[in-house]
Amino acid sequence: MATRIGERPLVLGLGLAVILALLCGFHRLGQRLQPVEDLERLSLDTRFWIRGPEAPGESVALVVIDDKTIRRYPDLAERRAPFAKLITAIASAKATVIGIDGILADPEHLLGEQLERDIHEHVQHLKSSNTPSAHLLKRIDEAISGDRKLEQAIRTAGTVVLGLSLGRRGEPLPDDPALRKGRYDQSLRGAVPPVEANRGLASLPELNAAALALGSITLIEDRDQAVRELGFARAYAGAVYVPLVVPLIAAFERAPQGSLAYRAGAQQVRIGDRTIELTGDHLILNYRGPDQTFATYSAADVIDGQVGDALAKKIVIVGITYLGSDRVRSPFGPRLPALEVHATAIDNILAGDPIKRASPILDIFLCFLAGLLTALLFHRRLNGSPGLRFGGLAVLTTAFLGSVQIAFASAQLWLGVVWPMTAIVAIGSLGIATAYAGEARQRRWLRQSFSQYLGEDTMAELLTDPDAPALGGARRRLSVLFSDIRNFTSISERLSPEELVDILNAFLTPMTGVVLERGGYLDKYIGDAVMAVFGAPVRHQDHAARALNTAIAMHNALDRINPRFVERGFAPFAIGVGINTGDVVVGNMGSTERFDYTVVGDAVNLASRLEGLTKVYETRCLVGEETWRELGGPQCSEFSFREVDRVRVKGKVKPVALFELLRGPEGTLVDYENLPDFAKALTAYRNGDFTTARACFTNFAEKNPDDQVTALYLARLDDMGGEVPVGWDGVTSFQNK
Repeated sequence: MATRIGERPLVLGLGLAVILALLCGFHRLGQRLQPVEDLERLSLDTRFWIRGPEAPGESVALVVIDDKTIRRYPDLAERRAPFAKLITAIASAKATVIGIDGILADPEHLLGEQLERDIHEHVQHLKSSNTPSAHLLKRIDEAISGDRKLEQAIRTAGTVVLGLSLGRRGEPLPDDPALRKGRYDQSLRGAVPPVEANRGLASLPELNAAALALGSITLIEDRDQAVRELGFARAYAGAVYVPLVVPLIAAFERAPQGSLAYRAGAQQVRIGDRTIELTGDHLILNYRGPDQTFATYSAADVIDGQVGDALAKKIVIVGITYLGSDRVRSPFGPRLPALEVHATAIDNILAGDPIKRASPILDIFLCFLAGLLTALLFHRRLNGSPGLRFGGLAVLTTAFLGSVQIAFASAQLWLGVVWPMTAIVAIGSLGIATAYAGEARQRRWLRQSFSQYLGEDTMAELLTDPDAPALGGARRRLSVLFSDIRNFTSISERLSPEELVDILNAFLTPMTGVVLERGGYLDKYIGDAVMAVFGAPVRHQDHAARALNTAIAMHNALDRINPRFVERGFAPFAIGVGINTGDVVVGNMGSTERFDYTVVGDAVNLASRLEGLTKVYETRCLVGEETWRELGGPQCSEFSFREVDRVRVKGKVKPVALFELLRGPEGTLVDYENLPDFAKALTAYRNGDFTTARACFTNFAEKNPDDQVTALYLARLDDMGGEVPVGWDGVTSFQNK
């Protein structure tokens, strides 16, 4: 019997190894198992992280329209004439070829198409006239000729490659002969043709005609929104289109015209004498590092001639990065500018080191080998102790993962990890469970034998956890935060349930991260609202400061994600945050069948009321008086506040002071001029000196015209007509929540 038990782990392990190898083959050769593929791609990211950044080549430079550019040339991202100036400046800097990571699809009409055409035609008849009106019309014609200037700049440079988009969104591409510049000269589709697109977007026909070539800038995101590959073929209307990187490399290496070829069967692209090996119709990107790993120059500096010969003899890619625009997730982080994806592909091709995925046969073999070696650890002749078997599993796992990383770092080879590791874990667990079966039977015998000495009930009680959660709570001083999207009800009314969930997930994910990163406890979501607690369950003495920093960070995070909402057709989202500090009851509350860890008390209710009052006062964050005092009150140097009002909320008799959070260590929410004037006005208002209050509020409003709190006070003074009501105490009472 002992022999049969000893042999069972090996036999079962070998059988499981075969099954897993077959599943691996099904995954790699047949129908992709998406959850497994998602894990495999995450493991690829980990390999990049372990390897770390590495220096790219010097053939690619990036010119970005960044925040500096917008400050110095605010029209550059939206007007064609400044963009033409940028193209001319790059060409003058002796760049070999210029790639545009963008699409110039819409004509620029500042005055209306017909009016601009009439002005231009009229100016043609006034070329010799120098009258003031003729001079003015010429200036107007010059100002509205952005498209013509850009076309001329592209044509004069002679080295510009424009982007186009191909996919399943948008409209069919126009009938533009210049689109031929974006196709492979030769294409053999093979048994598995490239992905077919039926929609697209391209630049204006006159710009395409002036360009040297065109290339697709469409990026393919995995299910986790990361870009790990670049598509090298996209079929449209019977032709196969090139990605942006192909004509850029062709121009850089002066490949002869007609030398661009795509061979689907061989999984190859040819550019002149250069052959690029693909995985399917994709190039797996060997990322060099995080943002600005490549030489990056501000467009403003390029226009001003401040980059010297840094762009000479380079492939220059132009893109937008201001306000965090056009960024993607990469193995090195979530904020990589999209144009660095194209730069990475070019650098990989020129260096000859893109990532190569192991063949399906190799991955199947590795899966079976890992399973076989794991099963052999449980061969009865080894007669190893559990410790030795665990040690063997650890050595096998370390050796396998180490080999995978070495293959990746030294040979750019992507070996499969998920299936072999599944084999090690599954077969190892099965072997250990089977090996322990005999010991379990022995323990049961010992239990039966000795239960007469201890008693069965006593032994069962000893095995029970004595510290199981119970109902009840404890009184503790904490800080509570509520946040809510302004006017979200009206936004949600025009969304389908699926769209609503998508929007909420996109909003709540970064908000949750902000809370957790600062040590807060995410108590609950209430629709689009967030409730967070600071100081429990983990005690923090600085819970009030953590809550205020979270409020600032929430607004900063919203500023970063708002462009995505705007792209989807929404107005920028705004949130109100209410924070209060006080004694609350915290602990597990509910019924004996179900309970939650939460907080209750007046301080919690007031925090919720404060969030609601941000809509009344149109402020970004309102803070309770106790939070203000917790931080030192007037002596607080870490945060800045403005006292807004003293209010009596519904259900309360005692008034409380409201403070608007202005700034803190993590940033500034709002900045006012002449705050002493507001404080003086508020004091006069409460003392019933309405004349002085009105004068000071008016002075403050002149310096801060957007301040809605001051406007609210002036409206209150107008409503009272300058007369101090009987029993005046300067407190505002609210009857609604």
